[in-house]
Amino acid sequence: MRMSVPAYFCLIFATALILFTFALNRDPSFLLAALPMLAVLAGVPIILNMMNRRQAESINMENFKLYSIKDLSRLNPGDPVRLRGRVEALSLKWLNRPHFRIDDGSGKIGVMLFAAAHEDIKPGDTIEAAGTLRSFGKSREKKVFGVRVVKLSG
Repeated sequence: MRMSVPAYFCLIFATALILFTFALNRDPSFLLAALPMLAVLAGVPIILNMMNRRQAESINMENFKLYSIKDLSRLNPGDPVRLRGRVEALSLKWLNRPHFRIDDGSGKIGVMLFAAAHEDIKPGDTIEAAGTLRSFGKSREKKVFGVRVVKLSG
């Protein structure tokens, strides 16, 4: 369980504002109101992360048909897919919404997650990803909205 970098930043900023305000006016009733707000500010991202992970873990990857990346061109957006490949690049891990660029030997595709995986996945690791196929931008580049990623080796 971890919060994203922006969530940590907001929590630290709010804590600093509360401490500054309390230093100017030492009213204990202010702290009685502000400290629960800080707890909520810290708790909500953690609870949402736990809920996202629990939902991802409940997904049975066997319900998704395994495809090679080159075969995705004949599928329609919204089709469920499962892919295996080596992670070439990783971005947005600091947001707890990692985006992977994977290569299975037949092609490359982006996989975007909405919940961070339990395993620490790095470039060079082999993963299996399940999700739905989506098209983006004017070029209609296909990507996978991943619902679950499992590290196979690394």
